[in-house]
Amino acid sequence: MRRWFRSLQAQLFLWAILPVTFVIIALAFTGVYTHQQAMRDFVAERDLALARLIARIVADGLAHGVVGVDGTGLAPWMSQMVGDQAGTVLIVDGEGNILFHPDPRQIDTPLQADAALLAAQAQREGAVVVTGDDGRPTMTAYAPVTGTDWMVLVQEPVEEIIGPILRLSSLGPIVAVGAGMLSLLVLTFGWRTIVQPLRKLSQAAEQVSWRDYSAISRATGGVQEIHDLRLALAEMVERIQGYEAGMQDYLGAVTRGQEAERARLAQELHDGPVQDLIALGQRAEMALRLVERGEVDRAQALLEETRQAELETMDELRRIIGALRPVYLEDLGFLPALEMLIRQTAERTPAQIRLEKDGAPRRFAPEVELAAYRIAQEALNNAVQHAQTQHIVVYVRCDLEGLTLSVIDDGVGFVLPPRPDVLTQAGHFGLVGMQERATRLGGTLKIDTAPDTGTRISTRLPDRVT
Repeated sequence: MRRWFRSLQAQLFLWAILPVTFVIIALAFTGVYTHQQAMRDFVAERDLALARLIARIVADGLAHGVVGVDGTGLAPWMSQMVGDQAGTVLIVDGEGNILFHPDPRQIDTPLQADAALLAAQAQREGAVVVTGDDGRPTMTAYAPVTGTDWMVLVQEPVEEIIGPILRLSSLGPIVAVGAGMLSLLVLTFGWRTIVQPLRKLSQAAEQVSWRDYSAISRATGGVQEIHDLRLALAEMVERIQGYEAGMQDYLGAVTRGQEAERARLAQELHDGPVQDLIALGQRAEMALRLVERGEVDRAQALLEETRQAELETMDELRRIIGALRPVYLEDLGFLPALEMLIRQTAERTPAQIRLEKDGAPRRFAPEVELAAYRIAQEALNNAVQHAQTQHIVVYVRCDLEGLTLSVIDDGVGFVLPPRPDVLTQAGHFGLVGMQERATRLGGTLKIDTAPDTGTRISTRLPDRVT
């Protein structure tokens, strides 16, 4: 239960429901109060009409001698006339003495201190709500008896006017204060469990952008979703650190590989074509001397040997140049270069390699074609050297949006590490290099593999470099 209450869902529910509930309560009590006032006005008009009617009846009784000017005969006559009327009917004289009361014991007692009587004497006709000594409010309507200084008062407790439900309006301020305090409590709790933790998380993310990776590991508190978000960000930061470490290892390996390749190429050029060129120069000098001595046949044979050596040197240079950058790729495009790569790979492996093409062949940007070629070259080398595969399928699809390349083998497969730095730490840079080539051009590379299920390496490269 506590975990649910600390969740963002519960917080949003409380934040949304409580203000609405507060508004509904306020509207409800406003309606109750309005209705209460309307009921009071209605009863005031009713009691005032009753007071006027009784005043006219008393005036008629005085006129016909039924009631004496000193109030004689008023009590029995009024008891018959009033009957079961709502409220309490009183008749007082100008001095405030009660001439008639439903309770005979109240007759002839003074009523000078009554607030309703004072209002009646001042206004002569109307209705007023006064609070008695017992603290209970009473509505009093009053009207004068024509020809006398008598007043007719109709009194009715306010509690009897208003129904039990409408009496709850007195609890309105208490409920409003309670709802307001509860809303304030929820807002305060929400501020501490949502707003402040999100601010802390935002500050931690800013520090991470400045490579302070320890900031995201500090707890921020708050609802469960923020806690889960921080854990997800911490995991993401850990992956970023692993990716950076892997890329540093990869770049270091690439740099070392470049230097090693330069040294190998320099050594290969020195031991191969350079020595061959020196030998060609020496043979040319020998042939020149033979010609000068008139030994034309020997010079001709030596020149023929020189020509054959020159062709071999050219083939060697083409081989070295082709290793640096495939000639077919620049001259004919990606598909012819890929077909040549597949033929060369098939010559050094017993596995069967099949090329499947989809879409009309066309040229792409040089960077795209080179990246696709190197990815295919690395994938084929991995399949031949490590996968123990029997069949390899190279699938290529060309469309208007870009190039899709897949290399699928039925080899032993492997367990793909969760992060690239695991591969680079082990010295395996091929997969990282393929992914780097694809992402650098705005493309994607996906590796699907598992032990004993083979491997599928797929890349999607855009038509133009982004």
